[in-house]
Amino acid sequence: MPSDYHIHGLAHEGPPHTVERLLPYVEAAREAGLTAMGFADHDRFLEGLDFNVFSELERITGMPVRAGLEVDFRPGRDHRQQLAGRPWDYLIGSVHTVDDWEFDRPGQEGGFAAWDIDELYATYFNLVARAAATGIFQIIGHLDLIKIYGYRPRRPVLELAEPALQAIARSGAALEVNTAGLFKPVGEIYPARELLERAFSLNIPVTIGSDAHAPGEVAREREQARELLRQIGYTCLATFYCREMATEPLL
Repeated sequence: MPSDYHIHGLAHEGPPHTVERLLPYVEAAREAGLTAMGFADHDRFLEGLDFNVFSELERITGMPVRAGLEVDFRPGRDHRQQLAGRPWDYLIGSVHTVDDWEFDRPGQEGGFAAWDIDELYATYFNLVARAAATGIFQIIGHLDLIKIYGYRPRRPVLELAEPALQAIARSGAALEVNTAGLFKPVGEIYPARELLERAFSLNIPVTIGSDAHAPGEVAREREQARELLRQIGYTCLATFYCREMATEPLL
């Protein structure tokens, strides 16, 4: 059951959350050969989500549609209370913000100059580790997103990321292999191969996500991600339903 769990049906525009608006994504998923998918819109749109839309899409199309959310982890925010009481299949924990600086937002590249790059990477991965340690998230999104504009640390990135990888392994969460980085200035999949190799050695399960914000982006460059995982030694992918993890073959 090839699946893509990182699809933003509302993109960056927000509600309304309707069958008509999300249906083109389901049709694109089917055309791409997927047999399951999940919508994971940004948590700032949480109050606009209509969970009946997911079941209606399943009824219309026959495609299993999972209910997810991408949560921008921020220390001090009560994410557990924010997310309680809703029928999630999975939650993606991501870090997009360091000290109120949305470092991946277009036009914010200048903020990198204010940091020592090694300190920035260490701070970022510490936030990822803290997100994983909450135990809230079933998937940790785009692990090394901090490389988005091509700024590289002087210290080995694996050394800087090791505490985050250890925290993910302890949490039982899956690590997302996110192909959107291929379309960003860095031009690479998230995370880098060496980080995936370490994840494999720690027995961290993985998913593949497109981070699609338009129907034409669903499942993009999926084969490249699959081949990378096969080379590393992965043979299966994590799947989710009602926050429970299962596996599918890495076909």
